[in-house]
Amino acid sequence: MREIIFIRRTLLLFTLLILSTSNAYQNVYGNELQPCSTEGMALTGYTRNGYCIDQNDDEGSHHVCIDLASTSGGNFCSVTGQSDWCSDSMSCVEDTSRYCPVQNWCVCQWAFASYIENAGGCDQIQDIVCESINQQTIVAYQKQLSSTKYRNALKCLVNRCSLDSSVLVASSDGTASFSSNSIAEWLLGGAVMVSLAFWLTQRRRRRRGGYGTVPDNKTKNLMDSNDGKPNSVSRTMS
Repeated sequence: MREIIFIRRTLLLFTLLILSTSNAYQNVYGNELQPCSTEGMALTGYTRNGYCIDQNDDEGSHHVCIDLASTSGGNFCSVTGQSDWCSDSMSCVEDTSRYCPVQNWCVCQWAFASYIENAGGCDQIQDIVCESINQQTIVAYQKQLSSTKYRNALKCLVNRCSLDSSVLVASSDGTASFSSNSIAEWLLGGAVMVSLAFWLTQRRRRRRGGYGTVPDNKTKNLMDSNDGKPNSVSRTMS
């Protein structure tokens, strides 16, 4: 019974470890992604959970958090030629039955690049919320460095968010790399599973009398009385 409880707890911990690793979205600084919309604002995000994350069917990759209420640059909706949903009210963060103004909003990373281009440069756009911009935006732009538009979009994020080369996670061939934290977590989880397997193996060997172990006198007598074969009593005592 104790073995079963131990195994269940270990597997539960390892499962939670995997989930925490896979769900650890990062921002452009390589830190934990922060919510884009907060209390008093309309709830944003492709999945409508306030974060600039997506799913496999989100072709727009809504990863960039913009403060649409800021007046420091050209209005995102106007510059990109969209209807003025930027001035709308939608379900609130804290209460989806009420309506709040659209303010911090996750926009398409590709539309963001066009926004910079059409607005006349990075210094002509609205404020962005760097802590809430998905790191995958950096990865995507680095894969498109042959394009002036996306190269400028990357430069804009680097300048606006005061980034340095240490947070640029894409390698020279354009593929994303694992963070050191993720690798450490997986190694820890693997070590736990190996330890569990070793413990179970040792436990089984002790119950069966071990491999190559010398039986004590009581076990020898029982084995001699049973033609050299350990009976149920000897197994119980081992």
